[in-house]
Amino acid sequence: MRKFVELLKKEAKAFLKIRNKKNITKFKKEIWQTDEISEAFMKGSDAHKIVGADIMDKEVNEFFLANCSPHEKVLDIGCGHGIVSEFLAENGITVTAVDISDKLLNEFRERIKNKKLQIEIIRGDAYKIPCPDEKFNVVVARMFLPHFPDWPVVLEEMTRVTKKGGKLLVHFSSKENTDLGKSIKTEDCQFASSPDTTNPWNFYAETNQNELKRICKKSGLIVVNRTPVSFFLHNRIFGYQLGQKKYDDYMEKIQEYFKDEKVKKFALWFDKEIIANCHPSLSHSNIITFKKL
Repeated sequence: MRKFVELLKKEAKAFLKIRNKKNITKFKKEIWQTDEISEAFMKGSDAHKIVGADIMDKEVNEFFLANCSPHEKVLDIGCGHGIVSEFLAENGITVTAVDISDKLLNEFRERIKNKKLQIEIIRGDAYKIPCPDEKFNVVVARMFLPHFPDWPVVLEEMTRVTKKGGKLLVHFSSKENTDLGKSIKTEDCQFASSPDTTNPWNFYAETNQNELKRICKKSGLIVVNRTPVSFFLHNRIFGYQLGQKKYDDYMEKIQEYFKDEKVKKFALWFDKEIIANCHPSLSHSNIITFKKL
């Protein structure tokens, strides 16, 4: 009887987890189409005002650009108001930009209307990308895929529109960073994002090498590399060592220090020359390079 009860509890927990995942996906798709969330996203990712966003943009954009060539077709999925697409196009890349938010796409169109850039802007759902099979040499996704608990489904759709031998460059969170932080934990700490499916607002998926291997086997991909970036931002190792107050103070202080161009230059150098050559566990932000077989 006890085994039966335990089995029921396990099944109930699994059912609730699946239901929560479906609810989060629905919630995320709906809120990103509201003007309020679109405005908040644009303000929160304004590199001219948010110095942490400035550093992340530079690192992610330059990584993406280094993996694209002018003759290749590139898809920017979940493009938002076009931070990545505009940067790539300004550097000679032909880009198709797809997002579900009319508000963000309209802002993007308005901002680039007087620029002669090779960008096609399309409103579309990442679960059903409005593009034919194997159209793109490279597919990029910045701060997008982890919003969805069933992100492997979206990754499969991204794979569908990628040419054989093509690359998928995905900005994602490292579960190894969280696990490492917890393994040497001395203090409790809550973070701005979490893979906890009970909180739709803060949900942001994490992944590790073992999960990626399973997903790749199913999707016809291989992981070429996982590059840790943005070491100084949102690092779980710091949070679980410092505790909530000291971690919050640190995150506030680092924003102030990053206003100094010399400090910012050092952080970018440190990420590129040191952290990028280390294990994915050292930073919570990674860029995953997939290749389609």
